[in-house]
Amino acid sequence: MTTTTIDFITANFENNGGGDRQKWHRTHEYYASLRPAVLFRQEMWDALDNNGELADAAETVLGMTGWVGKGSSTALYIDPAVFESPRGWDDSGWQLEPTARALRLRDTHAETLPIVCVSLHLPYASCTGRAIEGEYLTRFLDKAHITGSGNTVKLPAVLGGDRNSYTTPVPGGPLLPPIETFTDRVHQTHRSRRGPDGVRIPDTHTDQEIRTAGAEDAARHVALTYGRMSALAPTVVEKPEQGPATAVDGFWLSRMLLPALVDVNVIDMTGLSDHHAVRARFHRPTLADILRRAAAPRADLRQSSTRMRSAAR
Repeated sequence: MTTTTIDFITANFENNGGGDRQKWHRTHEYYASLRPAVLFRQEMWDALDNNGELADAAETVLGMTGWVGKGSSTALYIDPAVFESPRGWDDSGWQLEPTARALRLRDTHAETLPIVCVSLHLPYASCTGRAIEGEYLTRFLDKAHITGSGNTVKLPAVLGGDRNSYTTPVPGGPLLPPIETFTDRVHQTHRSRRGPDGVRIPDTHTDQEIRTAGAEDAARHVALTYGRMSALAPTVVEKPEQGPATAVDGFWLSRMLLPALVDVNVIDMTGLSDHHAVRARFHRPTLADILRRAAAPRADLRQSSTRMRSAAR
């Protein structure tokens, strides 16, 4: 039986357990209990060591199919009963390599577009580095696909992970952290940039650029559309020298997918990780309908001979 909703979860598991195998198992068993359709993981350190011992163990405990990115920085896991993955993308030039796969819904009884899903971990120590890699992320909003009828269409994307920076506030939602109160001057530098007047301001550059490129922050959308400010809950705890608890983890998704997004919530990972997980819940029939309609034949779309490619070279 097909479920009505499917969940995408992003989770930064601190140091992949840091060698504590009991903690590693507890955390992965907890992830498995949440039954995500897609799990976006960060800090996969050592997963590919010993012939991929931890990578294989994660697939077994989760009951999911997974891919670990270069450098074991990130990973992406899918429930094979919900999604199949026709291809992935290897990329270069990142401090922490993202893991990117095209995922297609199963059992839709018609052609549907794949979704480009990217597990990301942006640099923590440089606003400039995040700005560059955030702009690199827009390449995943620029993938194109050739449908069965020969039409070229732009693929929707879901970008999930640890952004190490802030999102644009919404009316009635949490304020940006007061950077001037950070007594940890190094952290202040990591999380802020100089404004035109020379005063340091919280870094929201990447969020603004991703949104300019045609995606939206999932939690922001849920807060504005449904009034659920709980979607904007912090994903890292307060540290007196580094400011209040705030949200630095989450999802950006192509706006065409927003009608299927029904909720976002933060999952408490206290005792397991230094980051809380974020869950984006989608109404499966609506998502399937969006992807089916987008793949339908349209005479006005240009044809190409490449099945799946980047729209910009």
